[in-house]
Amino acid sequence: DSAVPRRPGDRMRRRDLLIASGALLAASFARAQPARRFRVGCLWGSNEVATRPFRAAFLAGMRERGYLMGSNLTLDERYAEGNRGRYPALAEALIALKPDVLAGIEGPAIAFRSKTTTIPIVIFASSNPVEAGLVQSLARPGTNVTGLNFRLAELVAKQFELLVEISPKIARVAFFTYSSRPGDPGDAGGAILEQNARKAASAKGLTLVIVAANDVAGARIAFQRLQTERVQGLVVAGSGPTQHIRDEIIAGARRLRLPSVSGLPAAYAEEGGLATYGPNYLESY
Repeated sequence: DSAVPRRPGDRMRRRDLLIASGALLAASFARAQPARRFRVGCLWGSNEVATRPFRAAFLAGMRERGYLMGSNLTLDERYAEGNRGRYPALAEALIALKPDVLAGIEGPAIAFRSKTTTIPIVIFASSNPVEAGLVQSLARPGTNVTGLNFRLAELVAKQFELLVEISPKIARVAFFTYSSRPGDPGDAGGAILEQNARKAASAKGLTLVIVAANDVAGARIAFQRLQTERVQGLVVAGSGPTQHIRDEIIAGARRLRLPSVSGLPAAYAEEGGLATYGPNYLESY
């Protein structure tokens, strides 16, 4: 038998044909395999309307990373409507859907963590995850929780400082925070915010009035008290419950003509509040 010598061009054409055939087979296999759809369970602290810009920012970030609603991403959502007492039941309902990841701010994350130690939990925003028992330390979380910590309590002093710069003659200032639930580890952050508010007011020589509310009715009662107390300025704590009643706080401050600085997202100022100082929450989502 005699072999016919192959020219270099023949070998190159044969190699190209094999590569092309392999690519076609791979493409056909990929088309035949259904794309995996990932499930994310989100527990929002407020209602659908107040949550809308944060939800949009979150989905925009997911799109940038190749996760598309209706394609390879399913977003299961629950809304607590500003009621922290609903967190445990809503968290349990989301976990029952077997998500790949759970997400929420600090309060919802605590509810998730109490019911699962295996599903990854991502915190959109947290004031003190160590104090809340979510992680062992910021450097080494050591649990199924990760996310963003804004050190919100440390910003309270700056918010008081800005308020005095805006209105140098004020002497009586209110700190608007949320009502705590005894024994709730998620309220550790609220206690720290209040403690820092007392320190900041004392450092500026201000008389401090603290009011708290979690809903519209509570906010109206709080502003009735502020009117009676004749306060001259207002600092608003950055938290899920105060975000839920943001519009009522803005309306109350304007009605009493109180200059106000908040730790809430920028929408506080955009919707009519005087000023806000804090992290860019939309970027965090």
